[in-house]
Amino acid sequence: MRSIFICFLFNIATGLAAQEFHAEKMDSLFFLLEKYNKAMGSVSIYYKGESLYQKSIGYADVKEKIKATAKTKWRLGSIAKRFTATLIMQLIEEGKLSLDTKLSDFYPEIQNADQITIHHLLQHQSGIFDITNSPDFTEWMVEKRSKDELLSKMKENENIFPPGEKRVYTNTNYILLTFILEDIENEDLSNILDKRIFKPLELNDTYYGKETYPENFGSNSYEKVNGEWEKVKGIHLSIVLGAAGLISTPEDINKFVNALFDGKLVSESSLVEIIKSIPVIEGIETFGQTGGMDGFKSVLLYLPKQEMSIVLILNGVDYPLKNLILGILNIALNKEYDLPQF
Repeated sequence: MRSIFICFLFNIATGLAAQEFHAEKMDSLFFLLEKYNKAMGSVSIYYKGESLYQKSIGYADVKEKIKATAKTKWRLGSIAKRFTATLIMQLIEEGKLSLDTKLSDFYPEIQNADQITIHHLLQHQSGIFDITNSPDFTEWMVEKRSKDELLSKMKENENIFPPGEKRVYTNTNYILLTFILEDIENEDLSNILDKRIFKPLELNDTYYGKETYPENFGSNSYEKVNGEWEKVKGIHLSIVLGAAGLISTPEDINKFVNALFDGKLVSESSLVEIIKSIPVIEGIETFGQTGGMDGFKSVLLYLPKQEMSIVLILNGVDYPLKNLILGILNIALNKEYDLPQF
């Protein structure tokens, strides 16, 4: 569930004509990854809000030899946080909440709750310990957990810094934001997402998962062991909630991020809060979010000036992820790029 905001530096023009996109070279990259068993998963690239490229490689289920397709559903990991942040900003626009609202209004039992604001939670500035770093988490994560159990787990460790002092990524922030959403709307997260995002955008292949393996959501995740893909033990999604509990396809995530930047979900000022930590380098803005849980790896990139978005979700990878992302970006932006030699 680790997540980072990422920005790549490219000396490129601010536009890209669809006819300049080298689909054949992108095909070649994914052909090599599949041929040499270096990755499994799916990618979707949008340009000006429309699908420009899609490719799926490898298996959704290695044992059953079920091939990955554009419709295969994957765990998103921390990309789910962008959905949760969007819901929070919608409630703020409706006057049901504010960035200055204190956590103590909802969960006073959390340490420093009277000093922690919604803004702190959104921006990972709360100082709350990440429950996924708990010593016993690997064993604890495989079973369904209740809200009371999650709150109890949050109180097992002291906060790591005073609210607002700095920014340290913590899944617990977005678990708490999920609780607050559900308290205000008096509905569970699944219904809130359906009503506010999934149905309006017709994200028919996206949903909030509530189980762990062997939930039939379309794909398992794997890691390489002695040259072979081995299935990875999965976290129960009742634990991660709005921090990492969504299941989707790259296509649907592209629809979401384009709608977000097109102003279909929140206002421009709210969007700024959602993507507040995104830097600008040499005039090239790149909004990015990565996610990782179990063996899944996910990458969301949005390039506003190029009007392009890229979503990559892998359920198995045996190749440096950074190299793969850079390769996809170089090809997509029509830059020089040498295909990898395996």
